[in-house]
Amino acid sequence: MDFKGKAILLSGATGGIGEEIAKQLSKEECNIALLARGEEKLKKISEEINSDKTKCIYKKCDVKNKENVKEAVKFVYNEFGKIDLAILNAGILIANPIETMDSSIIIKTMEINFFGNVYFFESLFPYMKSQESATIAVTSTLPDKRGIAGWGAYGASKAALSLLIESFRAEAKQKYNINFITIKPGSVKTPMIADYQRPGAISPERAANIILNGIKRGKKIIEFPFSQVIMTKIGDLFPVSAYDAVPVNMQKGGGYPEVEEK
Repeated sequence: MDFKGKAILLSGATGGIGEEIAKQLSKEECNIALLARGEEKLKKISEEINSDKTKCIYKKCDVKNKENVKEAVKFVYNEFGKIDLAILNAGILIANPIETMDSSIIIKTMEINFFGNVYFFESLFPYMKSQESATIAVTSTLPDKRGIAGWGAYGASKAALSLLIESFRAEAKQKYNINFITIKPGSVKTPMIADYQRPGAISPERAANIILNGIKRGKKIIEFPFSQVIMTKIGDLFPVSAYDAVPVNMQKGGGYPEVEEK
């Protein structure tokens, strides 16, 4: 994909990887629509990257709200007359310790990480089906095949997302020429993991560069960083007994909150 002249929708655009994607796209002479909850930050980023060669618009959007998503997609389509590429990047990471088992954490995580994307699919499809081609790139996670102690809510939401995308990919391509790309980041130094120790984490700038290059090359799955991709694939091969023997604190990682039994 050549980004020049394309109409691109970007959710989760106000921090970490999303903000860097927006900044790097501004050099591609395309039209960009930024979506997120923080309107002031959206305005600031839009003003920074808007130019004669790059038109940048923005709209406040809470991905938990189906109507918000529907209105945002309609706004972008009305402004640009098309949506060539949607990069869906909004997401949250909340620890869910077993000691204080709290269903509200799991529900909130699923609402944003899974259903938030489902709402975008539902709203984008009618527009994209009428075009000659389109692409939807969605941020899942690298470890989406095995549960990690303390992070089950996040892992479950992303595993469900990866599987849903997998179920859409062939049919959407064959029937409507809509390409689905699954983005699977490992550790990236974003505010989302600022309190946790993640060896091998890469910068948001590097992550954004890998993602955009992968989209340009038409990759179906974009996985990074390389060292964590290898380790994750090896871990996926472990039998259940061996995987369960990995110390829980090692799975949770440094910085995981200590909690008292509920």
